[in-house]
Amino acid sequence: MDQALTFDRTADVSKLNGCNTRGLEYRWDIFNRHLSGISGGTALDFGAGSLRESFDLASRGFAVTSVDIDATTLAAYKAKYCWPDENGPSIIVDADMVSALAKVDAGKFKIITCFDVLEHLSDPTSTLKSLSERLADDGLLFVSVPNGRTLFELAWSIDLKIARATGRHIRPGEPHLQRHSPARWREIIERAGLSIIEHDMQIGFFANNAAALVQVPLSLSGRFLRKAGVKLDAGTASERIIARIAPTMSALDRRTSFLRNLYGWNLFVLAR
Repeated sequence: MDQALTFDRTADVSKLNGCNTRGLEYRWDIFNRHLSGISGGTALDFGAGSLRESFDLASRGFAVTSVDIDATTLAAYKAKYCWPDENGPSIIVDADMVSALAKVDAGKFKIITCFDVLEHLSDPTSTLKSLSERLADDGLLFVSVPNGRTLFELAWSIDLKIARATGRHIRPGEPHLQRHSPARWREIIERAGLSIIEHDMQIGFFANNAAALVQVPLSLSGRFLRKAGVKLDAGTASERIIARIAPTMSALDRRTSFLRNLYGWNLFVLAR
């Protein structure tokens, strides 16, 4: 059960509304503005994870289908919510996300969410095409993907190469396989035949990269120290340091809007 809940977001804010990261509370309205004109219907949460967005959509009156790679994980998370419909969402699982999506009916969903998923897949263009096929004619696809220009993405890219070279175990679906600039993500989306209705950038340049300068070295140190038999809670130490510097970094971000293209996350609203 502990392993299943490693990425527990059940008590966090839905990414339809924002996120809490880098020691800051980010809130956005890009998705809610487009949701405001839709009352109920069907929704697909692709890459449902801890089911936080599935629960949000169900609470808004949508009949939700949740897709991910591990039935045990989804069952553990599902039990943590008080669902408007006591049966909760319809669950579809497969060890491979693309195979899981193939089990989903085409052309029926008013809303599809694909938050922090495409970067983990080997062929995001093909996946976007498959998601498009499952949209209703007037449906909307909400996507979030990282900006490949950030220090976090650079560090994780190096870590992935080291893990592959040394044979270190990586949990299935965890590493980022795609590291693209905002412009490159737009090209991938358009190549999939989707229209970009709106594109926003969030997670400020200074807040994001300052957090990387703290978290990455501490995480690496913690890994080496554990092998030497020394316990270091690198995660907690990182959080404490980042929380102290976050207000200053956020203030810098508010004064440097010209760096927006270097922000950490892309948020997209897409249509067929």
